[in-house]
Amino acid sequence: MKKARFHKLKTRAISLAMALLVLLPLCSFFSFAESGPHTILPCIYFRGNSEPIVDENGTQVYDFDVNMDQIKDLAKTVLPLFLKGLVTDNFDVYYRTFGEEMSKIYDRCRLDESGNPRYGTGISQGNKDANAYEMTHDKADGEGRYDMWCYCFRNDWRLDPLKTVEDVNTYIDAVLAVTGKEKVNLVCKCLGGDLILTYLAVYGWKKVNGVGFGSTVAFGGEEVDDMFSGNMNIDPDQVERFVNDRFLQKELKTKNELLYTFLQETVTLAQATGALKRVTSFFMKTLYAKLYEGLTPELVLAMYGTWPGYWAMVTPENYQSTRDFIFGKPGSERYTKYAALIEKLDAYDATVRQRIPEVLMGATKDGVKLAIVSKYGLQMPPILKSADETGDVWATTKRTSLGATTAKIGTTLDPAYVAGRKAVGYGKYISPDNIIDASTCRFPDNTWFLKGLAHDDWWIDENEIMLSVFDYDGNATVDTFERYPQFLVRNPDGSETCIPMTEENMNNETYPVNGTAPTFFDNLRTFFTHIGAWFRLLIDLLKTL
Repeated sequence: MKKARFHKLKTRAISLAMALLVLLPLCSFFSFAESGPHTILPCIYFRGNSEPIVDENGTQVYDFDVNMDQIKDLAKTVLPLFLKGLVTDNFDVYYRTFGEEMSKIYDRCRLDESGNPRYGTGISQGNKDANAYEMTHDKADGEGRYDMWCYCFRNDWRLDPLKTVEDVNTYIDAVLAVTGKEKVNLVCKCLGGDLILTYLAVYGWKKVNGVGFGSTVAFGGEEVDDMFSGNMNIDPDQVERFVNDRFLQKELKTKNELLYTFLQETVTLAQATGALKRVTSFFMKTLYAKLYEGLTPELVLAMYGTWPGYWAMVTPENYQSTRDFIFGKPGSERYTKYAALIEKLDAYDATVRQRIPEVLMGATKDGVKLAIVSKYGLQMPPILKSADETGDVWATTKRTSLGATTAKIGTTLDPAYVAGRKAVGYGKYISPDNIIDASTCRFPDNTWFLKGLAHDDWWIDENEIMLSVFDYDGNATVDTFERYPQFLVRNPDGSETCIPMTEENMNNETYPVNGTAPTFFDNLRTFFTHIGAWFRLLIDLLKTL
């Protein structure tokens, strides 16, 4: 599993470089326990975008990987056009060609202009067979209980949730019939939340006992807004924190210890000297500001912009402007070309996205049990406008928690704010580290926070919280379970477990919180400490050429 995580980090970095800091895939493969907690009702699990997409021959067509030869060919094609654009101040040919070349690279996994599969792509026959098997078998154990993973709905996560939900409804009805139960629990991770929300919005919740949302981007993801709208930024502080985060980069450092250390200390020294700020400022003000309006729509539509499933992550307040940025205004050439796709996107927006609070409040009012698990304390990708928000690397905490007030990464909430909230009776919702105010969540008594866990960390405690809520005889809240209070922290003993957060264990960051940064001379000393090893690395690399 560590190898898979390292591979994911590597391939995401390659995709990031290809898109010239315009687009980055989210929500990739994640790990989960082979056996987990059990519940008295069948639990249907919705993954994020983890199901392999294959063509009609069963060949995988998308795995977040990129061929290095393709990158070289891309550079040879577009670099001369970019340089010509700098001279003529006209980048139209560069934009169009870049989009065309990227379309070739992503050709097998892109959908058509209506958002439908091309080349017969979709989930594998094996996954289809697994769905069919589960719809005809009661998978209860000898005690009549159900493992959290025993019913896992597999789907093509690129497609329109409003269409896929028809299959979800059929699957749920089949599971109820074969198990003889009257209700099921619905649990999601990441992007899988769009199907739970769509099911509730379209079919209601009479057949649902409880719903659990784990780090879901279905409530909205600023990272998708930023990338789809070209609203990007490179902040030196976030870049430095990103490469120094021990949780985020642990696999990378394990596999490439020396190279990682070189990158880490070089970035730190560049930040201390001001060089990193000058470089990033030049890029954003001189190049990116000139290119993003023309380049972003081309790249988005060449890569992921035809996937309604990814559009489901756009935040409710920014959907309209983001849609117009990518497709243009009604009547424009691009808008007309993608009219059928836009119709699907608009339908999801009106049916689901804009009704999320309404739907969940209606469900809970009628007795559906709710557990929302959000993570925080990690740096978001440092190319996003939202990079200064605390999150779990791929999703911001204020979104996955459906409204928590959070301090910016590396800081705490203003003491006056905290005092004010405590004065009006909301003190119990303030995290011990003064980073989270859960009282502003849409469901403050049903939302848990885990500090120090990355988006892809799907640990037993996160599962246990949800299933404990589902099986509880009554309305369980953050005050119900002594083992699982509202705020938990990654266990410092290194095990994949969480423990209740206290003032003694709350600070598990690898960066100073409201602290003083190392001096220039501290960074210089560290840099030269490794210089001999770096020269040896350079010599070894040259020998391989």
